[in-house]
Formats: sequence, structure tokens, C-alpha cells
Amino acid sequence: MVNTPPAPIGFAPTAPWRRLWRQHTAAVALGVTAFDAFLLQQKKAFFTGGFLSAYHTSGPVEGIGFLAVSLLSDAGVAALLVAAAVWLTGRFRLTPLARHAGILMLAAAPLLVADFVMYQLLTYLGDAFDLSLMFELTGEQPGEFLAVSSQHLLAPSMLLVAGGTAAIGLVWAVNRAGRDRGASRLRVPPRAFAAASALFLAGGIAFAVARAASETFEDGLRRKPSGSLFGSLADLVTDMDRDGFGVGGRLSDPDPFDAGIYPYATEIPGDGIDQNGVGGDLPAGTAPYTEPAPMLSWVRRPDVVLIVLESFRADAVGRVVNGRPVTPVLDQLAREGLSVPLAFSHNGYTSESRYHLFAGSVGGVRDGRTLIDDFSSHGYEVAYFSGQDDSFGGPAYAVGMERADVAYDARQDRGLRYSTFSTAGSLAVPHDVVQRRVATFLAGRDATRPLFLYVNFHDTHYPYRHDGMRPLVSAVVLDEADIHPSRAADLHEMYLNAAANVDAAIGSTLGMLRSRLAAPPAVIVTADHGESLFDEGFLGHGYALNDVQTRIPLMVSGLDVEIEQPFGQADLRDLIGAALSRPERGPRPVVRTRAGKDVFQYLGTPRRPRQIGFVTSDGRTIYDFRTNRVRFGDGAWQRPDDLVERAEDRFLELVRFWERMVLARQAGD
Repeated sequence: MVNTPPAPIGFAPTAPWRRLWRQHTAAVALGVTAFDAFLLQQKKAFFTGGFLSAYHTSGPVEGIGFLAVSLLSDAGVAALLVAAAVWLTGRFRLTPLARHAGILMLAAAPLLVADFVMYQLLTYLGDAFDLSLMFELTGEQPGEFLAVSSQHLLAPSMLLVAGGTAAIGLVWAVNRAGRDRGASRLRVPPRAFAAASALFLAGGIAFAVARAASETFEDGLRRKPSGSLFGSLADLVTDMDRDGFGVGGRLSDPDPFDAGIYPYATEIPGDGIDQNGVGGDLPAGTAPYTEPAPMLSWVRRPDVVLIVLESFRADAVGRVVNGRPVTPVLDQLAREGLSVPLAFSHNGYTSESRYHLFAGSVGGVRDGRTLIDDFSSHGYEVAYFSGQDDSFGGPAYAVGMERADVAYDARQDRGLRYSTFSTAGSLAVPHDVVQRRVATFLAGRDATRPLFLYVNFHDTHYPYRHDGMRPLVSAVVLDEADIHPSRAADLHEMYLNAAANVDAAIGSTLGMLRSRLAAPPAVIVTADHGESLFDEGFLGHGYALNDVQTRIPLMVSGLDVEIEQPFGQADLRDLIGAALSRPERGPRPVVRTRAGKDVFQYLGTPRRPRQIGFVTSDGRTIYDFRTNRVRFGDGAWQRPDDLVERAEDRFLELVRFWERMVLARQAGD
């Protein structure tokens, strides 16, 4: 018989680590798999199918298969976490019960916390949840990312901190209560991590095989913390050509051995190679993407007011709440002039939408000028007033506010902000602060020059309330912690009350102008984008190409314009230029629907969009790069290879428009 050498004083024999590792790996994997399955079913009806369930298992066999892969994936991650927890707890003198509790909590906590955070974000962003997209939309600045996401994660973060503190306290209490019953340290040999690494590798292989074999499995696994981890590692390992994309992921490299072929690569027309893997090679001789030159020969110089509202839904106009109209001022402007039913933003994010409005450009290949330059070059006094920090977005989306005669944004009144954070993407002041600034300017301006006045009101942005808002149509007030899908009806009512306050601010501002100007000004009111209030599972903007997030109000009064709808924000600069470049023909503007006119939209950034789309008077065509699917109107998502005749032509028209735009922008850089 071989005698086991005595363990060092204060340490338990080494053999127990195996039992602890096996027991706790199995326990953590089973617990996390069960918890993930519950969340998948709760949020996505993954095992039964239902509303918002694009992917779901088709029967018991597929469901059991998914759970088996899920369990092996979780076991692979849990194996390493448990090994680390066994080693860490082994450094302390703990009773067996306290050690069990400590290992379970340390190993399960990272997976459960990640689950909780992902589920919380899914509650607000629905199927659009995409961490990398959120990071891009906040200018790839960690501070902005935290400012945006913290509004949804503050309460759960506090719960997690409280839970972590309670867990540590529990282990301490259990250990203290039984410290005279076998408390010891535990020596963990290096081979413990070798065994854990082998199981981790097995879990990764199972994940990769399942992801490649089934789109349903891929969709479910990527929503799990272990699946997200293995997916990132698989992309890294399979990125053979180091172009930033691996094989089998949501953005899969079409050719893993050619660094010139990858998602979002710029097409080279007519070379016989599909550089980005979408729609085939861009044909030689394809018309280049261009944007029009501005109309600068103006023959009229009326005072012009452009009011842009933040996160203002088109369907808020004309609403009645509790018997009171939400937008009486906007309604009157529409009666005096017109309202455009089919007006859209090209993107659901503020800095980009503001650029589209001012530059008259989507692709960024125009003349480098904006409305500010157009009006300045025709002798106008240009005054710019914004309720938010318009430096957000950086030079790429700058509109030239520094070239205005008078320029103001929220940075000049940080102490009066109503926003929680003062970062560039969050800083905002209430409408009454903006109105006071405008009033001061009007009282001292040079009235010998025509005026172009830009005013931005921010108040309809999340959280849709502040202390300065009056209960004009509703007294419903939700604290941020109460904003949840279960309170969607109350949220709508609170949002519409914010819209009523902004409408009243517009009325006060126009009243000041009419009392100061020699003649009533031409007035244009629109918005940067819409806002989803848990419509289709979303809260906020910038995460979906749908009507609530991209259809915007557009009212024009006192300006002789001819508007073709659908109208895109980039049309505004030329609309104004055309109206002022000809003699006035009549007091009322005109709107017409033009069949076949497209408004291009994109989700994310123009260079690396998650989705691109065309909006016409008949509906949308959307292509999703993440799933390689195209959708026409309200129909089902389809693979491009399955399209026939006119549907395929429409898909190629959309993709090639985007490819030409990217090509033109790159040539101009």
C-alpha cells in the first residue's frame, strides 16, 4: 500500500478538490442552463414560438438538443470558473459548508450577473440589443456608453451590489458559526486547471458545431453569456486572415483566407470579386453616387425659423389626451401651411440626423457646407440655439454652429441642466432656458438683416419629464425606476405631456418672433428622429428601422415650397434653396406623393451599418447584415438566395446604393 504523504499543516488533503470541482461544475452548469432557458422562454418564447419569436425550436427533440448543447457550453465555462473558485477559497481557512457556499457563489455569479444585465437591456431594447451597436452610437466613448446604459442599469446594478455584499456576508457568517468544525485551507494542484481547460475546449467545440448547423441554435446560444463568450472566441480563432471577422458568427467572413474580402469591405466595381459578400460584385459602369450642388442664387430673403425637436414621434401631432389637444400650435401651423405625413429620418440618432438636415447629405460627399453657410452667404443673421450639447458626434457630424453669428447650446448652461449626466451625449437644458436665451438675443439683435433662427428643444428625450414641466394634458409622472413595459400606457401619456410642453414652448417662441419681426417668418418644424415607447419591444431610438423610431413630423408655414413625399431629412436644404431661388407664387406650400421615390435609411453608422433600408410610399425594404436576410414591407425575412425576379432586383438596388455611397465617401476621404 502506498502511503499518502501528510498534507502541510493547516491544509486539507489534495484529493477533495476533484470532488468539489466536479460537484460544483455540474451544479453551476445545470443552474445556469435552467435559468437561461427560463429567460429565453420568458422573453422570446424560444421553446414554444410566439410574438417576436423569429427563431424557436420546432419540437421536443430540437428543444432537448438545444438544452444539451447549452448545458455543455455552460459546463465548459463553469469548469474554469469553479476551478478558480476552488483555488481562491482554498487560500482561506473555511469550513466545508462555507467552502461550498463560496465556490457556488463565486463561480455562478459572473454568468448570472451577465444574464441579468443582458435580460435587463433586452427589456428595454428588445431584439435590437447589440452592445457593439450601443458603443458605436455613443461615439465609441466609454463615458457616453455608461451614461446611456446606466439609465437602464442603475436599479439592477444596485441589486447586484447588494446581492454580492449579502453573499460575502453569508459565507463569513456560515464560516464563523462552524469554525470549530474542520476549518482548513485546501491545496489545489495545477492539473485542476488542465482538466477544466479540457472541458472548456469541449464546450467550445460543441458550441461551434451547433452554431454552424442550426440558425435556431445560433440565435439561442448567442443570447447566453457562455454563448457570447464562445462566439467571440470562435470569431477570434477563425479569423485566419486577420481582417477582423471570423467564420460562423453574425457577421461571418465570406472568405477567411483573403484579407481583402470581409463584411463591409469597399467594393471594387467590375473586378469579378464580391468584396463584402453581399449582392455579388458591383457591376462595372454602375453610375457613381453623387449628391446635388446647393442652389445659391436666392431671389427672396424672408426671415426663416427652423425648429428641430428631439425624439418627437410623428404620431404625437394631433393627439388628444384627457380631452385636451397635445399639439395645438403645431396643428395651427399645419392648417396655415402643410404637414407632411411621410417624412422620415435617415437614421435614429441625433448627431447624424442633425447633420443630414443641415448638410443636405447622407453620404457625406457634398460641398462641405451647411444651411448655416447658405444663409450667411446671402446676408442673413444666423442664430443657433440648442437645448443639448451639439459637439456630440465630433467633426464628422459637425454642422458649423461656430460659424453662426450667435451660437448657443447646453454647454453654456451646465448648471441649469435637467439631465443626470453632463457628458456630451447626455447634457440637456429645459425648454424655458432655451426660450430665455432666444428672448435675450431677439431683444438686442440687428433688425436690418434677415434672420435665420435655429431652435432645438430637447425635452421629449428620455426620461420624458423634468421638474419644469407642467401637467398640460396629463399629471402622470413615472420615476425612471418605474419606466417598464408593464407601464407602457402611463409612459405614453407622460411622453405626450412632454410633447404638449414642447408645443407650448414653440408657441411662445413664435409669439416672441412675431412681436419683434417686421413680418411673420417662414416656419419649419421637424424632428431628429422618433421614439419607441416599448413599441415592438423597444424603448428609445437608434435600434430599429421602423415608423415609431424614424417617422418624424414636418410642418411648413409661410414658405412657398413644393414637397415630394416620402421626404428625407437630407431633402430639407434643397427644399429651402429651391423655395428662395424663385419668386413667390402663392401663400400655401404643396405636398405631393411621388411613386417610386426612395428614402435611404441605415441602422448604426453609414460605413458599417447593421441594417440598410429604402422607404417608399408603399412601405420598407430592409436588409440585415447580421442575419443576411431581407424583408419587404411586413413580410417574412428571407435569404437573398431565395429571392426571385422583382424582389431580387429591389434587394440589389438597395445594396448597390449603399455600396456606391461608401465607395464615393472613401474616394472623398
